[in-house]
Amino acid sequence: MDHLPPRLLFQVLGPLQLTVDGRCVPLRGTRLQTTLGLLLSQPNKAVSDSHLIDGLWPENPPPSAAANLRAYIRTLRQLLGDPQRVARMSRGYLLRAEPHEIDVLHFAELTAQSDHFIEQGDIRRAADLLRQALDKWSGPAYSGLHASGPLRTEAAVLEEQRFRSAHRWVELEIKLGHHAEMIPILLQLIEDFPLREKLRAQLMEALYRADRQAEALEVYRETRALFIESLGIEPGQELRELEQLVLRGGSLAEAEPAEPVVTSPPRNIVPADTADFTGRDKEVALLSEWLTGSPGGTPPIVVVSARGGAGKTTLAVHMANRLRNRFPDGQIYVHLRGAETTHRTMPEVALASMLRALGVPDTRIPENHDERGGMLRAILSDRRVLLIIDDAGDESQVMPLIPGMGGCAMLVTSRRRLTAIPGARLLELEPFTEDQALRFLRHMVGSNRMDADSKASLALTRLCGRHPLALRIAGARLAARPHWSLARMVSRLTDEHRRFDELVHGELDVRANLMVSYRALQPRARLLLMLLGALDAVDLEEWVAVTLLDSSFLEAEDLLDQLVDSHLVNTATTPSGRVRYSLHDLIRIFARERAQQELAPDDLREALQRAFGALLTVTEHAHTLLAGRDHLVVHSNAPRWEVGPEVLDDIVTDPVAWCETELTNISAAVQQTAALGLDELCWDIAVTAAPLLEVRRHLDEWQHMHEIALATVRASGNPRGEAVILTELGELSLGLHDHRRAVDFLEDAARILTGLQDRHAHALAQLKLAALDRLGGRLDMALRRAQDSVTVLNDLGDLGNQALALRQIGQIHTQLGEHCRAREHFERALSAAEQAGASRLVQQINYRLGELDVECERPQASVPRFEAVLDFCRSIGDRVGMAYAFYGLGRAQAAMGRLQESGQTLALALTHAEDTNERIVEAEIHQYLGKLAHARGRAAEAAGQFHIAGVIFRELGVVPRKDDAFP
Repeated sequence: MDHLPPRLLFQVLGPLQLTVDGRCVPLRGTRLQTTLGLLLSQPNKAVSDSHLIDGLWPENPPPSAAANLRAYIRTLRQLLGDPQRVARMSRGYLLRAEPHEIDVLHFAELTAQSDHFIEQGDIRRAADLLRQALDKWSGPAYSGLHASGPLRTEAAVLEEQRFRSAHRWVELEIKLGHHAEMIPILLQLIEDFPLREKLRAQLMEALYRADRQAEALEVYRETRALFIESLGIEPGQELRELEQLVLRGGSLAEAEPAEPVVTSPPRNIVPADTADFTGRDKEVALLSEWLTGSPGGTPPIVVVSARGGAGKTTLAVHMANRLRNRFPDGQIYVHLRGAETTHRTMPEVALASMLRALGVPDTRIPENHDERGGMLRAILSDRRVLLIIDDAGDESQVMPLIPGMGGCAMLVTSRRRLTAIPGARLLELEPFTEDQALRFLRHMVGSNRMDADSKASLALTRLCGRHPLALRIAGARLAARPHWSLARMVSRLTDEHRRFDELVHGELDVRANLMVSYRALQPRARLLLMLLGALDAVDLEEWVAVTLLDSSFLEAEDLLDQLVDSHLVNTATTPSGRVRYSLHDLIRIFARERAQQELAPDDLREALQRAFGALLTVTEHAHTLLAGRDHLVVHSNAPRWEVGPEVLDDIVTDPVAWCETELTNISAAVQQTAALGLDELCWDIAVTAAPLLEVRRHLDEWQHMHEIALATVRASGNPRGEAVILTELGELSLGLHDHRRAVDFLEDAARILTGLQDRHAHALAQLKLAALDRLGGRLDMALRRAQDSVTVLNDLGDLGNQALALRQIGQIHTQLGEHCRAREHFERALSAAEQAGASRLVQQINYRLGELDVECERPQASVPRFEAVLDFCRSIGDRVGMAYAFYGLGRAQAAMGRLQESGQTLALALTHAEDTNERIVEAEIHQYLGKLAHARGRAAEAAGQFHIAGVIFRELGVVPRKDDAFP
């Protein structure tokens, strides 16, 4: 019988309680309770480690905070009796729960159902549901856990929802004639919410309906005295009109005005809109929808985040002015200076500023931080005000300022991603698109200058990284110098070392703007940013940060998170779900500049060397997965960075796909190691990557990297590295069918290796020369070289290269017509390749065995081999291999008399050969098509095919035999 998961109930609408299978489970310790509370505040969502730690230790988390958090999670899992309930997500934890299992979710579900019945006109059913919802409460939400900032704010939000529901319930019950029963309930609610005018109005109404006119008037007098004493203001119009109605004994129908009346002019305390605001049309539309889309309920909160200078404040001010009519009670702007760690606006100061903007005199502003927040929520509860909270440093600055229920909205800007504000929507500002950047510049410098040099216009937007502040500075400098051309500005920005010096105009300064975000970082995060800037990588994964810092994965993840949250590092998720990190061009230049100024050269070189050593380790692993555990190349003595086997398997799941992703970074590493004089790392990275590059014919990159490596090893006086690179360049030239150049490279390599007495590397050079001899028809010389190589490789125990040499000998015997010897060597080669785990080489040998089956008039036996080769080549995207597989399959089909099918298959082979410029197999296909045409009596067609094949063979200098090399 299957074990049923425990039945759980979580209660947060009062003291935090956990019930498992009907039994209340004690939660010992405030921090354990806080951990559960933080997870419950965002059920079924990932709560980041940093948010949990901030909530557990509001000030000065201990060094063991991360370890302590993991211990609390383990304890929770044990108490819940279901480890799957709290799941580890990417850098966070997620608590899975159904709505009926958490009282706050059930509360929300019941209130939503009540709203539905109100719309349907079923007031009695709606009131009953609201009563059930309010019965969920047993005290203040998260009672006893308000020392945690996030839970304190969440509790305040829930209290507002409780107030709204209670107010609505009382309203419905009074409409149902239950006014007398509501009087004691209203008295209790007013004790809980003493400054809420709506509750006091309801109490006056209930007393008046119960014929207790004097008590209703006493409520008004007490309310007026309280408001003047506490807030320095008179009661609102609704209460004043209700007092007059009671005094004259009027009907309550009079107290329901047809239209709401605005009693004071709107207050608009925001900066002026930017005259040249342009672009951001999509963002403006989205913000308009989000900020105005939920009247009356929980106030919409939107956080706009981006790096400094991206135009956050400009956009927020534009939205405030644009939405002026949607918020008739005003707009309030508060600058929190969150990026300036030493000059931040504290929440209590911001609250006082907002209360003043709402007309509260200084003498009435409470001293206590929480009381100021309560006063703000009370005043805003029946108003429509847009709050612009600019430059927030973190959630703790924002949460005390959040309004309660009503028609308000809040728009927050920050350089950090503020993900822990309950209910907030996030909008991340990206750099301008190319079109937006051009329109922005055109507005500043004029159409004539832009149209005069469109190429320079594009270059200018690129050099500014399409960054709004950089573009504004460049545009302002051009506007101030009408005699400058755009090309002149481009010329001044081209030098990366001077770019920030040029991006200054008056008080506008890109470097200074970035420095604000940089100084707000923790020291280790600053170090990581500098190292990322110093590394020539387009994008990277977490393991690179680990090596640069010489740190744990957990620390590197946390520091990357800080940089991402600060918009100093970008992220992108690959189709396979992996996260990659990158730097904006201006951030990279800034980070590199800081590294050069703040880091000792030896420390910087050591960090980069660790990263390159790790890249070599990972590239070797990818090579091993493709070519087998016995590498098919010679390696250097360069220091590797040790990467654990589990991590390696996680990084490289598909070696060819991994190489595709990292191709630009591998090339950049070869160039940077060359520039740093790290010649051993330089040539080894190039050589190790070569077989991976060959699969998808990245031959230009192969050549570029090896030429850089060759110049580096020669400059360093490294003969072994030079010989290995020459050997690989010979292999490349062989693949490009430049046999003359291949011979030059390989003979030079063999001469150097003979002098070095390096038997292993020399045997590999000789093996490649054997392939050239075979292609040139020098079969006796080819056989001697290949046999000598096999002897050496066998002595050295290099199974992978031994399999290559045995395959070469099998091909030579095939061309000599010695089929039995050929099969013997192919089968020995296949056994060695399988032992080495060389999956690609196994299929290459299978191809040769299939070809031999066709030659020996056993075409049926060859078909499964060719099909296996085809499937494998498809799986790794090897189109050259697919050309050969189709060619072999087409020949087998022809030999079995399936001529029409053979023609279609050979056409596919020819297409792949032409598309990949694999001219040997292209010539072989034409030659074979000529033979088929000749056998069918089509002399003219046969002559044409033979002619094409002959031309290609002569151009390549290859003897036209059918058994040429399969890559």
